[in-house]
Amino acid sequence: MPPNSLRFGDWELKGHLGKGGFGEVKHWKNRKTNQEIATKHIKHDIQDKISVDQQETMKNRWLQEWEWSRKFKKAFIVAGIELSNDSKAFIEYLNRNHVWRLPVIVLEYCNGGDVRKLLEKPQNANGLSEFEVREILFSLRQAIDFLHTNCRICHRDLKPDNIVIHHTGNGRKMFKLTDFGLARDSPEKTTQQSVVGTRHYYAPEVVDTGKYKETVDYWSMGVIAYEVATGVLPFIPHQTVVNIHINIKKKNRDCIAITEDFENPNRFLFHNDIPIGHHLSEPWLAKFIKWLRLALDNDHSRRGALTATDEVQDGVAGPAIFTQVDRMLQMKVLTVFVVSIYKLLEYELMPEMKMQELLKLIARDTKLEMSTFYFVLPTGHPHKRVTAETKPIDLYVDEWRDSSEESRNPPVMLYIVNVMEKQTFKPPVPNIPDELKHFNNQRDIKLEKWLARRMILDMHYILSTEQALAKMLLCGYKEYALSLEHDILECQPMIKALEREKDKCCGAIEQFHALITAAKEQNKFQLGNNQEWQSKLMSVIGKHSKIVKSIETIIHHYESILRIARKDAIMASEDIYNKIFKTDIYNIKTFQRMYIFADAITSTELQNIAIEFARARNAFLANEGIENVRMTINATHFRFTKIINVQNAMENLKTVQEELLQLQLEMLYPIHSPPIFQLNKAMDMMKIDCAYIQTPPSLDPFDSLTTDNIISQAMSISQLMEQEMDIEHS
Repeated sequence: MPPNSLRFGDWELKGHLGKGGFGEVKHWKNRKTNQEIATKHIKHDIQDKISVDQQETMKNRWLQEWEWSRKFKKAFIVAGIELSNDSKAFIEYLNRNHVWRLPVIVLEYCNGGDVRKLLEKPQNANGLSEFEVREILFSLRQAIDFLHTNCRICHRDLKPDNIVIHHTGNGRKMFKLTDFGLARDSPEKTTQQSVVGTRHYYAPEVVDTGKYKETVDYWSMGVIAYEVATGVLPFIPHQTVVNIHINIKKKNRDCIAITEDFENPNRFLFHNDIPIGHHLSEPWLAKFIKWLRLALDNDHSRRGALTATDEVQDGVAGPAIFTQVDRMLQMKVLTVFVVSIYKLLEYELMPEMKMQELLKLIARDTKLEMSTFYFVLPTGHPHKRVTAETKPIDLYVDEWRDSSEESRNPPVMLYIVNVMEKQTFKPPVPNIPDELKHFNNQRDIKLEKWLARRMILDMHYILSTEQALAKMLLCGYKEYALSLEHDILECQPMIKALEREKDKCCGAIEQFHALITAAKEQNKFQLGNNQEWQSKLMSVIGKHSKIVKSIETIIHHYESILRIARKDAIMASEDIYNKIFKTDIYNIKTFQRMYIFADAITSTELQNIAIEFARARNAFLANEGIENVRMTINATHFRFTKIINVQNAMENLKTVQEELLQLQLEMLYPIHSPPIFQLNKAMDMMKIDCAYIQTPPSLDPFDSLTTDNIISQAMSISQLMEQEMDIEHS
């Protein structure tokens, strides 16, 4: 069969997965079994490009990699595949047509490309999500530790291109290390070796001395981690190899990035933190930076190890470069979006953390009163609702760490709204980098390529960050409306019970009047001239009348609030969500198409983009539909919180019952006729079953009040509600 044929037996060539300086990887699929594999080959023309000695070196390296591929059976390393006897002819065909008749390396097929291709996607121009950065770090940590500890080899060619992705059946991404063509036995002591690897990823000592040990992989791991987190390399990648190396040698241990000064191109800036936009949470970023300082230490003898001033490792065995990753990956970060001020907050959670501690942190960061906080859990949250027993750790959902669009998970784990009579909405001013401000004020300057690239990435970060905040706001209002309806419905059994008890009490009062009338007609009522008793009776009747009126007001407003929550709040929030959520508010797609793969932009273009961004942001935040949703939900919620506590209303019905009972007892002595038994029956009807009445956790209880005070409070709240009900009466 011709060597260029696309098929051999049941195997069909599906395409090329990648090419390097010396090799290439092909994708095959078995048409009968649907098995997919990747085959690694040496390029055919390599024989004419290298010397005989180099050919021997390459043959030895190839055979070593072939052997290793058959031994590595770890989840985070691409494993070699041994095909069944049915494919023996296919393997012989591949080997027969391979350079020097060396065995072709057959590997498991990973269907998601590699991390380099992932970084090249426009949406990842400012780095990957924290979830993906964590996953990649976890995989690298496992794979490199295995190579160093179990196999006693260094990889020496770590880079995003050699980390491949496999999508599992459950939708998860697996990151796997591959390409061991440059791997070597890891020496106990540093030994002389050739300078190998891709220049941006190899350690400085390789250039200085040509020597290496396992710490060269630590350096490469640190460079990869920085790149996947930010989208760019850490050390002035646009400069010459000599300039890069000279400046790396100058940096101190804490420096994790070097950039060129945009105001003075002959000056380089050394950064102890990440100086550009990224998608990492603040709590995790702090630990990530400390870890980068371990990985990117110039001194290979201490690289990856803790110093006396660093945190202790809690007695965990193994190099600090790995144990610190383990600690980082265990961190649980709660994501909170405060709807009222358009702000994303992030907090590290500890198992022993109390709710009061979290509330204080949120109050500190928002300048809002804790008493106004209303917690909204996204649909599908396993904890369902926030109660007095809730701990902050209960709010954390591990599966929601991945908040990408593909995951379909909520953008955050918790929303917070501050419920006030007159709620204000004051979104913060976007954080614009200094260099972007500087060039926005310049006139039609053509920027150098590296600087233009920096400005493009800065602008892209602002646009994408604001787009994410806009989606959080829309999701927040939608979830807020649904949560409020849920809380209102939870009060429905109480309202129904209150209405039943009110009707029973009214019936008992009517029966009491009937008995008094009957007693008078039979000339058996001897308290008619008792002014004190009559005064008590009139007082009880008056209290009963006021309580009934307040209860009817509660019921009326409850029904009104439920109706508004369903008709206006939920429908309006869903409508505005459906209209705007998938809209490209800031024209990010256009920006990506025009600039993200370019290295040229003028200051005038930057100014125009900034102006359009400001207009779009103002238009979104002032959107009439969004404003109506905000005001409707807040007003409905505020009215709901002001409905008088049902438990207090029931207590006052009980007070009326007790006072009527006292009046009955005072009638017992002068009256000895059968009607008194009817009166006893009437009073029995009034016994209130408080088992029906339990205040739901969503409705904050009023302070304990006296009967007279509660009636006064009920009447004032009734008046307040009636004033707010103009729309109902119109």
